[in-house]
Amino acid sequence: MKKRADRPMQLALLLVAAAFLLPQLWLFSLSTKTKAQVYEYPPKLISENASLRNYAAVIEKTQIPFYLWNSARVAVLATALTLLLGIPAAYVLSRERFKRRDGIVFLFLAAQMVSPLILLVPIYGLVAKLHLLDTHAGLVLVYSAIQIPFTVVVLKSFFDGLPTSLFEAARLDGCSRFSVFRLVALPLLGPGLASVAIFNLAAYWSEFCLALVLLDSQARFTIPVGLFSFQSGYETEWHLVAAASFIGLLPVLLAFIMLQRFFVAGLTAGATKG
Repeated sequence: MKKRADRPMQLALLLVAAAFLLPQLWLFSLSTKTKAQVYEYPPKLISENASLRNYAAVIEKTQIPFYLWNSARVAVLATALTLLLGIPAAYVLSRERFKRRDGIVFLFLAAQMVSPLILLVPIYGLVAKLHLLDTHAGLVLVYSAIQIPFTVVVLKSFFDGLPTSLFEAARLDGCSRFSVFRLVALPLLGPGLASVAIFNLAAYWSEFCLALVLLDSQARFTIPVGLFSFQSGYETEWHLVAAASFIGLLPVLLAFIMLQRFFVAGLTAGATKG
């Protein structure tokens, strides 16, 4: 009886998985076709003489490897800066008692509802005043500022879930507030830290609009902006665009697969409160 009751849930999960996987399978299919096969009718998922030649052409004859390096550098640096600022802020909001604490948490929650596109013009002006236009440093600062509210709110829930008795015992043993944070809280934050880091890395890797506005030099383009530059005003080589897009998608997929264990553990840990 229990297996029959689980079937609707399993079917729903299969439908959701198909909705995410089918576009990626079709993208991979396009990347293995020739220019003529892209426009064949009826379309085929697996065409005759399918090959990986498009991948070799993209890697050897385009700037895709440099775009990948730029995206990796920006994503890693922005994630590191976001966590460096977000972890202490989340800990203080979770464990310290002070005036207007709830108001600050509400502001962080409200900030997540504001789209960065609405603030695109003031963000551009601020970065220009800092003389950081067309630099990865400017992009890292903007990314971190946008993601800090999300990071603080999520990590605060993980800190809230840690047993209060651990912190009280550490204070009774003579630990300072910073020592409690460093020796007690941080070692227990692993799963939550991993899940937040994965979310931030994926967000930074795929971000397009801010990078398009703040970067001008092709040598500094990240992978989404680099893929956009593949499109031509006269004719677009869609089979090459598909190959380059799948190459840009692959690092994120691999990161989720390799860190899935930590990601699921982080979601589970955040669901409980001690």
